[in-house]
Amino acid sequence: MKKYIIIIFTLALLSACQKEFQVDNSKYETKLVVNNLFQQNTPFEVRVSHSVNVYDTIAPEYVSSAIVKLYINGQYTETLSPFGNGYYSATSIPQPGKTYKLQVSNTGFKDVEAENTLPNPVQISDWYYIDSTYQDANGDYYGELSLTINDPAEENNYLLSLEFYDVVTASYLNLGTFSSDDQSLNQNLAKRLDNGEYLFTDNLFNGKKKTILLKVPSGFYQGQPNYLLKLFSLSKDAYFYAYTKPTGNLNGFNNSPVYTNVKNGLGIFAGRSLFVDTIR
Repeated sequence: MKKYIIIIFTLALLSACQKEFQVDNSKYETKLVVNNLFQQNTPFEVRVSHSVNVYDTIAPEYVSSAIVKLYINGQYTETLSPFGNGYYSATSIPQPGKTYKLQVSNTGFKDVEAENTLPNPVQISDWYYIDSTYQDANGDYYGELSLTINDPAEENNYLLSLEFYDVVTASYLNLGTFSSDDQSLNQNLAKRLDNGEYLFTDNLFNGKKKTILLKVPSGFYQGQPNYLLKLFSLSKDAYFYAYTKPTGNLNGFNNSPVYTNVKNGLGIFAGRSLFVDTIR
């Protein structure tokens, strides 16, 4: 009988400790969200949306009535033109060595702005591919791909991507299963993204040549191997954004905390330069 009394008392105590938790949505401030990872040889293309409270039942929407202004080295250059679904295009093409600032305004929101630069593209000087260099315990064959980065002292952040040519779709597809044991790609500041790409810095080889070996699974091609190698040099803001953003489209909506350089708003306005070449 004593045992049952203790159980009843415990349940009553737990019941008394329960408290309804209410969220005050009235204090949430909706913000403009601005996204553009600009790149060399491509005009600026910005997408504008707005944030919503995570507890709201309404969905965020793209903003097609904003005023989007571009400044180059502190001078007003142009107002971007809307072309639907929250997109705005410019005629200006980003170049290394210049500072770009974006100002965005829309009725009902605080004005937002962001500023960034375009890194210099970093060359890969030497590369080779040897197919089926070894076989693992499961009987799968792997090739070796070697690449050498000529790292300038002023560029520090990289994103490495590898694609293979698919004869069925007649297009290059992401090869997310390549890997590397190189320390630079596996240190604390580096990150393997969900799509298989490597995000890394040059803190172990700043200003030097760096050779990286990649382990590439064989059998992703028919006939002659055909790979597309991409090396992005990223601004610091672009690197932090890529490090924190969840898997998915840049312009997709999400509820996760993501790095932003947009003052009074959310999103990213940052530069990245691309080196790309095929390996056969």
